Amino acid sequence: FVRNFLRKMGLHGTLDMFQREWYTLQQEGKLEDEDIGTVPDVYLRNQHLRDEVKAMKEKMEKMEQIAQRARSTWDKFRKERDFHKMHHKRVVQEKNKLITDLKRLKKHYEDYEPTLAAMRKKYEAAMKEKMMMKLERDRLKGKVAALEHQVQQLEAIRPASEAEPTRTPKP
Repeated sequence: FVRNFLRKMGLHGTLDMFQREWYTLQQEGKLEDEDIGTVPDVYLRNQHLRDEVKAMKEKMEKMEQIAQRARSTWDKFRKERDFHKMHHKRVVQEKNKLITDLKRLKKHYEDYEPTLAAMRKKYEAAMKEKMMMKLERDRLKGKVAALEHQVQQLEAIRPASEAEPTRTPKP
């Protein structure tokens, strides 16, 4: 038991000294048979269990490290999932808002469609009337030009006929 304790604690110098003294006492016959006997099984079993506990503690520490890494990875994935979930919710919300705006604009456009059609008819009627007025004006200009030409021809003929009666002697 003492040897195992010294070996376990790393006291090698003390262990060497203990063994020298132990064997010296044994050779001199100063130790009893019960002192020299083998170490009882309970002590060996306890030592074996301590070693097993120590190995289990080391294994447990390794497992805790693995579990901690898994926990941190899990947390990272959860945060990433939450981020994407929030992003998805925001995109869906924006999509719904755009759909609502689109419906509102369609309704607004449908409200203006009859007004636009009426204004188009008025515009076409005004343009038609404008064209008719231009045609009428051009036709009247043509008539005026023809009449002026006729007047000029008549005036040219008339002074010649008026000149002849004025040249005749008066009685």
